[in-house]
Amino acid sequence: MLPIHLDLGFNKIYFYEGIYFLISIAIGVFIAYKRVKKYGGKLDLFDGLITWSIIGALIGARLSHYLFWNLDLFLENPGVLFSLSGAGNSITGGLVGGMVGGLLFTRRKKMNYFEYFSLLSPGILFAQAIGRIGCFLNGDAHGVATNSIFGVHFPRYGTTVPAFETDYGLSSSAWQWSYQHGLVDQASTVSAALHPTQLYEMFGDLALMGIVLWVFHKIWNSDKTSPLIFFIHTGGYALLRFALEFIRGDREFIAFANMTNLQLVLLAYGLFTIMYAIRYYSKRKSNA
Repeated sequence: MLPIHLDLGFNKIYFYEGIYFLISIAIGVFIAYKRVKKYGGKLDLFDGLITWSIIGALIGARLSHYLFWNLDLFLENPGVLFSLSGAGNSITGGLVGGMVGGLLFTRRKKMNYFEYFSLLSPGILFAQAIGRIGCFLNGDAHGVATNSIFGVHFPRYGTTVPAFETDYGLSSSAWQWSYQHGLVDQASTVSAALHPTQLYEMFGDLALMGIVLWVFHKIWNSDKTSPLIFFIHTGGYALLRFALEFIRGDREFIAFANMTNLQLVLLAYGLFTIMYAIRYYSKRKSNA
């Protein structure tokens, strides 16, 4: 693992995931561009579509984090949304924000949103998977303690870039969670063995990408504007995230039946997409 503190000279950003997110965005955009070019999309509008989607994702990721996980801090100081040193980006909020940004752009340009989502979906999922590798390297979004063979000991301290020196001034969230739950003592330099939920989600994203690619080749030539891939992507991720939330270490605000507010929303949406996919498949089969 390589948790990074980015030293800008005038400011230090602790446990900075932005480096990993930039890498994931760049790779996702590259894959999306190749697919739009290969399948006859409007390349002259690609830059605008990606720009609006990325801006929406950044706003959604930041806003969602504070609304769901740090509401008190946001209400006390709304300006924290724009703070470089303030932590907090939610991948769920980023996905929703990116979709809203893309929807606004496609409607403005009179493009079919579902057609372009089908083209971009594999790149988005691959970028999500890479982003979760970044979370794993950083020690963020970790799971609860486990005695299984999958348990990972996350480092307590991060490395300052560009000096590449260990910074002992701040402990990682994984170590702090372990210490608060009495699983490690003050002298420990690593966390307790925790579920690497980041990697679980990464494998889930890649599996979902495989399903999307398989469905895409089945329906693209006959129905380019189908919303099916949109619902497979978003609904599949909703159910994946719903399941993983049960073993997330940063899980808070239990609302009902050992589920958080976020989980309730994810479950409802995931079930809706399953019903839609069944209905769509049945309709296609009857019309064949």
